[in-house]
Amino acid sequence: MIVAILGAGPAGMSCANACLSFGLTPVVIERSDQAGGAQRANFHPNLWLLGAPDESGAELSRRLAAHFSGLSGVTLLAATQVEAVEAAAQGFRLMLSTPQGARVIDVNAIVLATGASPRTTPELEALRARSARVIVGPLSEAIRDDIHAARALILGGGDNALDHALYLAERGNRICVCTRAAFSARESLMAACRAHPEIELRGQCRPDALTADALGAEVVWGAERARYDWLLAMFGYRPNTDLVARMAAEIRPRLEDSGYVVTDAWQRTTVAGIYAAGDVIDNVQPAVATAIAQGLAAAKAIERDGKAGRVSSKRRAVPSLL
Repeated sequence: MIVAILGAGPAGMSCANACLSFGLTPVVIERSDQAGGAQRANFHPNLWLLGAPDESGAELSRRLAAHFSGLSGVTLLAATQVEAVEAAAQGFRLMLSTPQGARVIDVNAIVLATGASPRTTPELEALRARSARVIVGPLSEAIRDDIHAARALILGGGDNALDHALYLAERGNRICVCTRAAFSARESLMAACRAHPEIELRGQCRPDALTADALGAEVVWGAERARYDWLLAMFGYRPNTDLVARMAAEIRPRLEDSGYVVTDAWQRTTVAGIYAAGDVIDNVQPAVATAIAQGLAAAKAIERDGKAGRVSSKRRAVPSLL
């Protein structure tokens, strides 16, 4: 069976590796130019994977990608966008945009491993377009390399917001963390931030106005006006499910109200033959370790469902690929 794995992050790479052990033929479709996923830009230590102490997300990503690139029997289509998905006689037909032009492939099963992206707003995107000192999400090397002896405003109240407040305060910066509701970060981070003299925590804090220029950002709270050298927005992540809207209606997996793909314990979506793994589903703890495990589980589910006749096991040629 040919399995289209959409995304070459930890979940997608793990799924491809497991497919080989289960006698499946994986075709990995990645819209960026290389495997590794969002962790390629993560300079922080990865805390959740046993056996890799102090290894940064970027280092871990490179190690996983090196293993993945050496797998015999895996086809990687990089810099490739899935434009549409339709039902086909033995599974699904994918319409692709590749660097070489349009291409159509037929597959027996699909794994959505498209990951997640930092949440943003049109207003933040406009500010970011105006100033390099506006950063959306935690995966920016500027946080590590460029913010020194500065005043920074962090919008958000979750783990990422407070983790970065500590990271920057410990490197000689003064930080204000502003969240429009109550803080939702874990208590250990809250306690550490409260104890740090260079961190101010402001709950129930909604800026009335935000502007940005080449030197930083200005925020207005009622009669109060403050200037910051950097503005960081840490609003969590949203699942990358844009592709679902480009799938034919009869094979479109159901999404949660929050936008995540609905799956069962075997990574099956609500459509037979379509599976999902990694940050595109609502995990108890989003992490590389979780994604790797779910990629493996999805491959096992495909093998099991194929034997039971729930996925077509008839092999179809993939033109110009296999």
